[in-house]
Amino acid sequence: MGEFFNKKQRLWVGEALEIAEFLAAANLKVDLTDSAKYFYDLRTLINLQGPEKTDRALAQVCKYEYLRSKPSWAKRSKDFYRICLQDDKILKAAGWKSPPFLRALILYVITHELIHVIRFSEDPRLFHLQIEEKRAEEKGVHRLTYNLLKGLHDPQVNDLLERYRPMWDEETRDPALGLNPLTNKLSVPNFLIS
Repeated sequence: MGEFFNKKQRLWVGEALEIAEFLAAANLKVDLTDSAKYFYDLRTLINLQGPEKTDRALAQVCKYEYLRSKPSWAKRSKDFYRICLQDDKILKAAGWKSPPFLRALILYVITHELIHVIRFSEDPRLFHLQIEEKRAEEKGVHRLTYNLLKGLHDPQVNDLLERYRPMWDEETRDPALGLNPLTNKLSVPNFLIS
């Protein structure tokens, strides 16, 4: 197994980002095309540098300060987030499992990291939490990821979701997590259901 995603797997990364962005926009009520509020990109391991690489996770979000200089007296900065996929860790985690499982894992990881980006963009303090607060934040993001992806009704995705389910408490299911309060389900268009 290679260290970097191959061409087909990189296509899955692009597809996964499109699905994650659609689900986030539809269910979390965010406009990810608003680059003034949601300023981010995604890179795979081959394009990562220095601290963007990690041995501790399948992916991470790095935060940068983007300086825009208007007139010299009016410098403005804004936060820029980069989703950094660790191809080698994702490939290792998928192991001997089928390509559809790897594809589902890529979708899960990207959706999870995109939710972090959305939350950091809306409240930058969340990026700098203490250890216990980070654990609680991570549980909440796992829960949101689960709720967003469960509506796809994809067997590989559902198998993966059940593996991550113990990471959060079952009892918290409400509209704030992206569910329709009337049906307790996500609305997902047919073209996203395989």
